[in-house]
Amino acid sequence: NGDVWAHWRKILGSYDNMGLDTLQKKQREVQRQLRENGVTYNIYGDPEGINRPWDLDPIPMIFSSEDWDRTERGLIQRVNLLNQILLDIYGSRSLLRSNGLPLEMIYNHQGFLRQADKIRLPGSQQLIHYSADLARGPNGQMWVLNDRTDAPSGTGYALENRAAMTRVFPDLIRDNRVRKIFSYYQTLRESLALLSPGEKEDPRIVILSPGPTNETYFEHAYLSSFLGFVMAFGQDLTVRDGYVWLRTLKGLEKVDVIIRRVDDVYCDPLEFRADSQLGVVGLMEAVRQKNVTIVNPLGCRILENPGLMAFLPSLCREIMGEDLILPSVATWWCGQEQEKNYVLDNIRHLIIKNIYRSHKNHSIFGGSLTSAQVDELGAKIRERPYLYVGQETVSFSTTPSLVDGVLQPKNALLRSFVAADIAAKSYSVMPGGLSRTSVSRGFFNVSNQTGGISKDAWVLGPSTIKALTEPKVRNRVVQPVQNLLPSRAGESLYWLGRYLERVVYTVRMLRIVLRKFNESDVAAGEEQDQVLTVLLRSLTHLTITYPGFAGVKKDKKHSEALLRNPTPELTSLALDADRVGSLAHSLQGMLNNSYAVRDRLSLDTWRILDGISNDWERLKNMEGDLTTIHNALDQLIVGLMAFNGLNLDSMTRESSWRLLNIGRSVESAVCSATLMRSTLVYPKQGDVDKVLMEVILLCNDSLLTYRYRYRSNLVLSGVLKLLLNVPESPRSLIYLLTQLETLIKELPKNDQLPVLPKIDKKILEAKMIVLLSEINELTAVDKRKAYRDKLEDLLSRLYQLMTETSDLIVENYFSHTIGQYGLIKASRLPDI
Repeated sequence: NGDVWAHWRKILGSYDNMGLDTLQKKQREVQRQLRENGVTYNIYGDPEGINRPWDLDPIPMIFSSEDWDRTERGLIQRVNLLNQILLDIYGSRSLLRSNGLPLEMIYNHQGFLRQADKIRLPGSQQLIHYSADLARGPNGQMWVLNDRTDAPSGTGYALENRAAMTRVFPDLIRDNRVRKIFSYYQTLRESLALLSPGEKEDPRIVILSPGPTNETYFEHAYLSSFLGFVMAFGQDLTVRDGYVWLRTLKGLEKVDVIIRRVDDVYCDPLEFRADSQLGVVGLMEAVRQKNVTIVNPLGCRILENPGLMAFLPSLCREIMGEDLILPSVATWWCGQEQEKNYVLDNIRHLIIKNIYRSHKNHSIFGGSLTSAQVDELGAKIRERPYLYVGQETVSFSTTPSLVDGVLQPKNALLRSFVAADIAAKSYSVMPGGLSRTSVSRGFFNVSNQTGGISKDAWVLGPSTIKALTEPKVRNRVVQPVQNLLPSRAGESLYWLGRYLERVVYTVRMLRIVLRKFNESDVAAGEEQDQVLTVLLRSLTHLTITYPGFAGVKKDKKHSEALLRNPTPELTSLALDADRVGSLAHSLQGMLNNSYAVRDRLSLDTWRILDGISNDWERLKNMEGDLTTIHNALDQLIVGLMAFNGLNLDSMTRESSWRLLNIGRSVESAVCSATLMRSTLVYPKQGDVDKVLMEVILLCNDSLLTYRYRYRSNLVLSGVLKLLLNVPESPRSLIYLLTQLETLIKELPKNDQLPVLPKIDKKILEAKMIVLLSEINELTAVDKRKAYRDKLEDLLSRLYQLMTETSDLIVENYFSHTIGQYGLIKASRLPDI
């Protein structure tokens, strides 16, 4: 009715005192915080849905202490009730026999898994984490719209929302005594540790994620880092001898507890959906043998059946001897004749739902249907009435939101979160939760998928939640825990390193080519043209985008035309993400692999990657000419060097760091050999060779080193010496090979491999080729062949050895994973 709740007045007064300019500034700061922290959400079916920035309203949803205490009691009552129902459905089934729950409603729901019969967690608490979508009516009454029990999401976003608001509005939070939420996560972590089979002191806990394309993948990675658990995909786990094992570089490591973010029917293709690529074959059998604990247990999606809401009031009185504190939205299950007729007669005033929630089964707002659609829906309900419910359209109360500089009332939902406190045999409720607002007032389909914006949720008043402390049961000397690296994550780190160096070399080469192209327009000449021709062809060899500028035989005419007008080809090499080998394609590969291991990368690293991604997206959306591209490359190289600097400065020297730098070393060696081979093998006239030597040094970031070391003009013998076998130069091949040798030796070894495995032999051969090379022989031109044949032989063999080494690394460490992230499959460069 437009009235302001009493507990809102003080906070709204504080916002009013800030003034609109300050509030909008703080709104931008909130969004900057979230953007820099890499908080994203994926919208299914949206071409721009991958990694969509998370939006947060600077005006929170607010609850008084008195209102929240009642809500908290209601949530604890509700989760206890649902817990008892779950035990009964997969246990004695007395509720089904007494008709307290209709058989048709339970057995026709896809969330009822017969394979889960008689399987339960130790103790009475089966629901370890639970969430409910709540709406506040105009009179302040909280209504439950949905129960989420299968793989509840939102806790990571709630934590990020609170962190951003605390940083931007610290005085507001402190002055209003907003209750803290961190104890919820501590309770959850303690309870998970106590669920380990055999009550291990340091159980291995993993978060099972569907992968980067999932709508809440950010949250999976974020919670993995925050809680200190390993994030795993289905391909990272295997079942052997009745146990679940994590595939790591070192070998198989036993898993004790799995927090699943994969829907239950996708968790085991042997027992459930055979087409699932997200689960683990044999997982259910490991659960039956009580060798692993899955949270929440498989089969609990049956509790998300909206038909249950019609029976909860009577079940609460029967099971718990009390009335339901938090009422559900009025629900009519169509499996009963009277309720079915009511729904059919009132379709236009109800929300119609399938009892099984999925992306295909959307809620249908009856008031938005045409007459033909009403008839069609009615026919479906009459055909299989037990699959449908009708629900009352609840009139939510509104909450203020800042929209385009104006406070506007928006309908809002609250997703609340409850965690089992195993030690206390009770439940703990997060004070607040994750709030979302509608796109516009009166639009009641509130979700991120429909464009809803999130809010932080504040509970005012003194906290009744225990302080964030280590639990007594774990009061002991803390021992370091081995940081396990799944093979799949190791593979992504390896290819992240390779793509990173590929991007760096491509950026440097493109910048030089664009500069030389501009210079050729100003001061055209035979030498300038020859330099540009060699560089353009070298760029094609580096990016492996044949025929490009380097076509031979049937492609020669096409390449000659590109050499006369290189602008379209250069633009394509920079911006065409669909072209394998282009800068945009390599950059996307780098970002995709970084996203797959975001739980392994620091917050500052994500800020850099986010900046790189945003800058490049803006460039792709512009109709950029070569000058614009050149300027963007200057900015991009700064971000890439910042990423390298953080990698060097902040990553722990463990397997993650080693694999990232193994990838970098391999790709650096490949790119350096390619550039030298495509520019220095054939001697040029005049000063062309000197210009090309300068280009090679620039691409290897070694020009300054050369000048300080030799204090002379560019001489081929000095350039080759520096780039091949100066061990102090981080861009020399001998340095890269030595580093590669060291890093691979530090990786976990398979005891069954011979003393000197193939990888070591390849690297040793490469090192010996470089160390035993004679510079005067490499610079010599074979008069009969008219090129530096010794240099060609050395570089082509090095290239081949590095590609073979890469294949062996993949074969030895990543061969069991699904899919490989190869750049190009080639044993050697084509003839130049």
